[in-house]
Amino acid sequence: MKRTLLTLLFGVFILSTSTSQTTFSTKMPIDTNAGTNPYVVVSGLINNDAYPDLVVSAYNASTIKLYINNTDGSFAAPVTISSTLSQVGGISLADIDGINGLDIVATSYADNKAVWFANNGSGGFGTENVISSSVTSAAGVHTADVNNDTYIDVIVSVNGDDKVVWYANDGTGNFPGGENTIVSGLNQPGDIDMIDFDDDGDLDIVISTAEYAANGRVDVYYNDLIPGGSVAFTVDANPVTDSGNVYLFDVDFADVNDDGNIDILVSDSFGDLAWFNKELDGTYTKNIISISMANPGTVESADMDDDGYNDLVITNGGTVGNDLIWFESTDIGGFNSESVIDATQAQIFTLAIDDFDNDGDLDIATVDYQNFDVNWFENELYTLGINDLTQNTFNIYPNPVKNKLYVKSPNNENYNVAVYDILGKNVVNSTISPNTPLNVSSLYNGIYIIKFEGHNKTFKFVKE
Repeated sequence: MKRTLLTLLFGVFILSTSTSQTTFSTKMPIDTNAGTNPYVVVSGLINNDAYPDLVVSAYNASTIKLYINNTDGSFAAPVTISSTLSQVGGISLADIDGINGLDIVATSYADNKAVWFANNGSGGFGTENVISSSVTSAAGVHTADVNNDTYIDVIVSVNGDDKVVWYANDGTGNFPGGENTIVSGLNQPGDIDMIDFDDDGDLDIVISTAEYAANGRVDVYYNDLIPGGSVAFTVDANPVTDSGNVYLFDVDFADVNDDGNIDILVSDSFGDLAWFNKELDGTYTKNIISISMANPGTVESADMDDDGYNDLVITNGGTVGNDLIWFESTDIGGFNSESVIDATQAQIFTLAIDDFDNDGDLDIATVDYQNFDVNWFENELYTLGINDLTQNTFNIYPNPVKNKLYVKSPNNENYNVAVYDILGKNVVNSTISPNTPLNVSSLYNGIYIIKFEGHNKTFKFVKE
């Protein structure tokens, strides 16, 4: 979405800290027997230390498992959170009840359910809490504050009933209002993502359809909470794409070309990997990314080499060819040639990008669908010592960020920071240090600027 950049307010705010492409370690197994067909992997700070943990669903084993980070490059043996949900195809981590940190929200395709599990504050979870047991063939799940009441709501794409719905959380993990429709009559909705796409202060949604060989489509739906006063969604008059698509698997909001405007990333598992930018006339322009994979799975936009520009990481949704690749940004809106991270797995439907070893760069975790494995790959940016980054870098991480934003600094001191949204509104004033992160979990998904007062240092980050 076209926006007025903040360069007039802050000058040039992207600070480059690296002059070389990073490398990744070889595959490091976390679990070589994760259950039949591990499908979803997500990451988050489950036990409230600084090391991200993993939650994994095994699609045909009916399990959801937790892998606590041991803080030394390894993960503890899995703890089974659930063994009764069949074909869990969606997981999201969010603080649903307002206590004890991140809870687990999951959807079951075979059981037609959306549920959540409460975090007990020490790395364990309670029993299943049902949000709905009538979401026929539930597919994707997303968590976000839809109605701006500060509580995290739950959004579900209901593949079998051709609709996308949301459930308003009362702040305690109850959903007394029941089901609210975002859109109905949409042919087999699949993946979803939310961000404030039109910069009006509420969250909008992008939805892809998942019917095979049916000219699937991607559309943006605008939330009318602001200025309308209540949540209601209206489809953009211009589709993002509605032709030439075979099997749309993944859709995400992201600033792909680092121009300060949110774009839309789309992965067609039997077609193109592409991103779409919205033009001034309201239409969308398709930009194809040429890759070696015939069947791209998930694509994520993140700053993997910590230079202030977003790169791309892509998984192989098929069983032939390279399994995990990435593209480094050219820093001027394009991408360098494809780099292979791994070719030893067989069908990766999802991945998690996070700083698993807490060294200041983003690592990757994957689930190997055919071999029943969970693996991770260490980003060697800082362990390589490029330009003495471990000693001299001043930067923020992770970026994108979900909950806690850290500063990497040669000095262990407190910094006064101000955070601004893309329109220049001051939304946070606080302090941050290498040992004390900034909690950004309450911010809406979108692009923000963080300014270090008195240090002439300003960075862009993405809240997701």
